[in-house]
Amino acid sequence: MRNKQLIFAFLFSTLSFGVQAQHEVIKIWPKLAPGSENIENKEQLKSNKSVTNVYQPDLTVFVTKHQSELTPAIIICPGGGYNQVVMAKEGYKIAKWFNENGITAFVLKYRLNRETALRDAQRAMSLIRSDAAKYNIDKNKIGVIGFSSGAHLAGNLSSNYLHKDNYDSIDNESSRPDFMIGIYSSYQGIKAHENFPPTFLVHAINDPKAPVEGCVELFKNLNKNMVPVEMHIYEHGGHGFALETDKGEATTSTVKDWSSRCIEWMKLKGIL
Repeated sequence: MRNKQLIFAFLFSTLSFGVQAQHEVIKIWPKLAPGSENIENKEQLKSNKSVTNVYQPDLTVFVTKHQSELTPAIIICPGGGYNQVVMAKEGYKIAKWFNENGITAFVLKYRLNRETALRDAQRAMSLIRSDAAKYNIDKNKIGVIGFSSGAHLAGNLSSNYLHKDNYDSIDNESSRPDFMIGIYSSYQGIKAHENFPPTFLVHAINDPKAPVEGCVELFKNLNKNMVPVEMHIYEHGGHGFALETDKGEATTSTVKDWSSRCIEWMKLKGIL
């Protein structure tokens, strides 16, 4: 079994279109992730660069170039319905876009149970804060963005950053995001409260997988709790548009401009 795990690790690192070779990959747990000690490694990389049966979570680091001052940072939670993690379209591509805008990005490969996914996200946030000096990051400007189920995870982290058992001294660092960006999720079960971070929401009315009402409900509850929140609802765009502007409904919808609105919001909030 140990040999099979080593072979998989090698194949994953070489097949994921060179990303692992070009960027540092950080294990977020020093040993096996808590609760996975007796679980068989069945992790698989699919042909579309999505990962199923995530065994051990990690962060792929995208550092901005030519940075002279402390930079903001963001954890990226790709979607996949808690059945897979869409690493390329909703992870690596998003990270490169953030780099182009002066933000250091960390793509989170998280375990696919909602409870363990939350713990992985909490750990990732604490780990990045503890390593802020290493990456020249402003530890007071570390946010989270998610897509679909990844946006649900981002919202869950933003709501439940305190609900964790400390594994080691790294967990003494705060798990609270300084800002949250959520793209096309229903946010089922996410509780808004006054300490929820400033939030930017994007959704399409004709989303067939995540009803827009969930996004609107989160917006209303955040506003009720006096949390700074901005929401962009587009008539068309469907689900899964990410930064894809060259195919699907995004080509005929203003939804393709959400990324520009997001950068403007980050500047307005003093993040950039």
